[in-house]
Amino acid sequence: MHAITSKAILLVTLVILIFSVAACSRSDGLSSDGRKQVRVFLLLLNTKQVEFFETAADDFEAANPGTDIVIEQFPGSSLKDYEIKIRLRYASNQAPDIWSYRENELAQFVNLDLLSPAPDYIKDIVDNNSVNDLVRTAPYFNGELYGMTWAAGWQALYYNKAMFAEVGLDPEKPPVNWAELLEYADKLTIRDANGNIQRAGLSLRKTGFKPGTGEKWLTFFYSAGGVPFNEDGTKILIDSPAGRATFDFYDEIFTRRIDGIEVEGDQRGFGQGRVAMFIRELHIVDWLNTNYPDIEYGVAAIPPRDSTTIGYSSGGAYPMVVSKTAAHPEIAWRFLEFIGSHERYEEYIRITQDLPVMKSVADLPEFRNNPFTSVFLNQPVYPPPKFAHDRYSLEKLGEYIERFCYGYLTGDEAAARAAEEINGLLEVAYERSGGTD
Repeated sequence: MHAITSKAILLVTLVILIFSVAACSRSDGLSSDGRKQVRVFLLLLNTKQVEFFETAADDFEAANPGTDIVIEQFPGSSLKDYEIKIRLRYASNQAPDIWSYRENELAQFVNLDLLSPAPDYIKDIVDNNSVNDLVRTAPYFNGELYGMTWAAGWQALYYNKAMFAEVGLDPEKPPVNWAELLEYADKLTIRDANGNIQRAGLSLRKTGFKPGTGEKWLTFFYSAGGVPFNEDGTKILIDSPAGRATFDFYDEIFTRRIDGIEVEGDQRGFGQGRVAMFIRELHIVDWLNTNYPDIEYGVAAIPPRDSTTIGYSSGGAYPMVVSKTAAHPEIAWRFLEFIGSHERYEEYIRITQDLPVMKSVADLPEFRNNPFTSVFLNQPVYPPPKFAHDRYSLEKLGEYIERFCYGYLTGDEAAARAAEEINGLLEVAYERSGGTD
């Protein structure tokens, strides 16, 4: 699913189409001293990543005389702003040679024929050294490989072990299905004499960044057996038994006063002792250890609805890609091969403490045996479908989930109305794209 973008992004898309012919040619790609230059534009995925890339660039240049790898990090964390910058650079014939973005958004750039297919030696890395299907399939579009997944993220269940023990639950036995999740969450909730929630047993993502609200809901939707789209991406399938079951689960949480719209939850609430359980990505481990080092907590797999379903997490991946306008594409791909080697990628993970997405590094004992990282590595992840015409669904879904959480819509109403609006947008966008992705 894809986040809705601003009108500015849509206007820039038109500019790209106008300039697409001009973008087929560019400068000779030489630095001032005559070296063959490759420009790498980094999305801010980790504050420590520049340290790695600059060192890797120096080492690659030393091993490949006559090359110049230029590292530039986008100075912000907004995905919308990053995409606008990328589109403007393509439109002005200044596209970076190597860059990365969320896999679903890259579908549009593939559709505009702006990315180069990957060579076989990159295909070997992707096909044989990816930690799961999300990581492996993320750079593939319509059966063609366009890059190498560099980073990815998905969710697991965080729970406070001390609170488990406090209410008589075994801290080493987290919930394994929705029935247990509700039972445990109810026991863990603390309410005052008026029923006001003092501690949420399970904190849901209720408001805020709409795509994030949608993604957390999708984790429960997938774990109820949900499939998000029909085959060609013209229909969203949330007005379905799985979609209604997910809204019913949320409704049960609110009806029992386990969580409420007034409760500030998520990671900060968890760290401050106002939340007993919530779902988030691996980077929260470092955040908790830094800001709340005394908290005793565990991480567990996402519980499925029941024994007939799988406890999937929603997730996203960030492939590194090479622009078709790159003056020296072979050097660009060789640099990706260089940083994708076991030794270099292991170095990156040690510097950034990110979730390893390359299997050879993920299988190192220090990661497979780590009580936190191992849970994420073993967590089933639902690979999101990728449709170039889908620009709206995730943010629109988040909007309707928020309305439901505020009590403006019932679960059935939210599922039906969200599906109706999103389907209308998908059908129009699909027709405008010529019925192809």
